[in-house]
Amino acid sequence: MTGSDTPPGLRPFAAMISEAKAGNINVRMDLEQFVYLDRDCEAMLKRITAVQTIMDQVSQAQHWGLGEDYRSSDGKVLISGQKVVEWFKTKSKDPSDCESNTASNSVWAVMESHRLAVEDIRTTYREIRKRITDSDTEAAARYKHLEETLPPQPTVKPPEFHAVNLPPQK
Repeated sequence: MTGSDTPPGLRPFAAMISEAKAGNINVRMDLEQFVYLDRDCEAMLKRITAVQTIMDQVSQAQHWGLGEDYRSSDGKVLISGQKVVEWFKTKSKDPSDCESNTASNSVWAVMESHRLAVEDIRTTYREIRKRITDSDTEAAARYKHLEETLPPQPTVKPPEFHAVNLPPQK
């Protein structure tokens, strides 16, 4: 499902997209930054999809080894093991989770809401960039050239974090 065919109530930045399409949002940004922003959104969407795929697999796992299959010699079942497995499965992806139902608090649903937000941010900036390149053929040619030739943006390594009063990591 793409931004244009998702029900409007689910789009976190629908109003912002509409304002961008109408030309009511002005930004000062180099064309290079539009390329980098689009690439970063694409990378984030791929990561979100990877997490959702893992959560889907987790929710479908048959055997967890948490005692869910345990039967005592007199035939009693270890219900706590079954409940823990059920909870983990639902927490990874609720059976009702889908692109149009992200109401649960599962990891999959949270990632879906993030996906919608990233798509909306990407769409907003694409609309802004489109208004620039549609009205300026020189900017359009420059943008196309940048898309094809701009090297990856250098990654910034976050500073190391150590909790207070704990020994440093080895």
